[in-house]
Amino acid sequence: MRLLILSFLLIACSFAAAAKADVAFQTVREGSDEIQIVRMTVTPAAEPVPAFKHRLLARGIDLKPGNAAPYYYRAHGELRSTLKHIRDKFDEDTELSNWYGLEDSTPIAKLPLERVREACAMFDGIYQNDLRQAFARRDCDWELGVEELRGVDAISVLLDEFQNSRGFARMMAMRTRLAIAEHRYDDAIETMRHQYRLGSDVAKEPFLVCGLFGMAMDFFANGTMIELIANPDSPNMYWALTQLPQPAIDMRPAVRFEADSGLRMCPFINHAETTELAPQEWNRLYTQALHDLGNLTWQMINTQGSGKLPKPLQKARAGMVATALALHGYPHAKQWLIAHGMERDRVEQMAVGQVLAIYSDRIYRQYADDFEKCWYVPFAEMNKYGGAADQRLASAGPLGTSDDREIVPIASMLLPGLRSARTAQGRLEREIASLRVIEALRMHAANHNRQLPKSLDEITAVPVPLNPATGK
Repeated sequence: MRLLILSFLLIACSFAAAAKADVAFQTVREGSDEIQIVRMTVTPAAEPVPAFKHRLLARGIDLKPGNAAPYYYRAHGELRSTLKHIRDKFDEDTELSNWYGLEDSTPIAKLPLERVREACAMFDGIYQNDLRQAFARRDCDWELGVEELRGVDAISVLLDEFQNSRGFARMMAMRTRLAIAEHRYDDAIETMRHQYRLGSDVAKEPFLVCGLFGMAMDFFANGTMIELIANPDSPNMYWALTQLPQPAIDMRPAVRFEADSGLRMCPFINHAETTELAPQEWNRLYTQALHDLGNLTWQMINTQGSGKLPKPLQKARAGMVATALALHGYPHAKQWLIAHGMERDRVEQMAVGQVLAIYSDRIYRQYADDFEKCWYVPFAEMNKYGGAADQRLASAGPLGTSDDREIVPIASMLLPGLRSARTAQGRLEREIASLRVIEALRMHAANHNRQLPKSLDEITAVPVPLNPATGK
């Protein structure tokens, strides 16, 4: 089991008058868990004057009014052909992937600088003409209108722009590593600032996957930050890292959006208790929801084929599934609503579809709220709430034993990702905090004749951050 996300990121630090950057990644095993250790040789570095001489967040006065998204779209239009030219010139497996700055990549000191300069130059047009224009804008609105989507469209919208933005992140990381190797630290920091901005903008759409893409771009920036810190005589980045938003990628808007995704996908259950419809319409909406859900599931399974059943078969299958689930679930839903305070006469007079809609609405909200709780407690407490939510949902399937079991299995399909995304966010925050600790150590050494403190409590120049994963 690989527990890189849940374990500590341990960074062993030594001080030296280093002639070159020295960073080594090592994976060690503790029982069934794997823990990553990053070993760094660093030099003391005093606090910059002024303190924010180096920034990872642009000053408001330096930003222009306007929307960054059109410039990103323009860059995306050029990205595919540019990357093709780069990959035609340089081998992806033996060259490019080793220059991007991943764990097993070529160390800074061993980069083939002429080749890397040539690859970066091929990306310069996009970076200088499009991306820098985006990063100079105050706002970013992708204008996808996702809040208005309903039905399966609410969860099947294509997000190619955000997925493809990883191509920008890789090339920007290569530019940063080249600048570090050439001791152009200001250029390296500027590109890292743009990298963090790219991650923030990609994460602005309220989908968990967009937040995860944004965090991946921040992880690229963190990787180059490790190499910058380890490079000889690099500036102290404590205050620049401290300036980053905490959390760097705020996933809570996406979590709230995703928690409502069941109500978007099956809009007939939202406010079902106060909506007046004819019995036939309630039953039609219920059957349609099962049809859409089943067809989406079929598309996910049948990725090699057309992704769709013939329409007559779709309707027949949806009708049979709806009837089977209604026969199985309706008596339970009716008794559950009565047991939870709804008047028996009112429930008896409702259409079957409305009873199932009200029940599904209440049950879904319970589970959605359970998973959303994980985002409003300290990370160290998250497993207590998330574990309980996982356990409850595990027995909540349509054929499960829970009294709060689903009839339309939307919570089981949509909600488990909320907890795993919080784990990824915790890893990102812990990495940034650990880098701040290293910079606090470098600052202390610069003020104390190159000596490490006996404990972190001895550091008085700046506050030493706690580990966000544990609160310690």
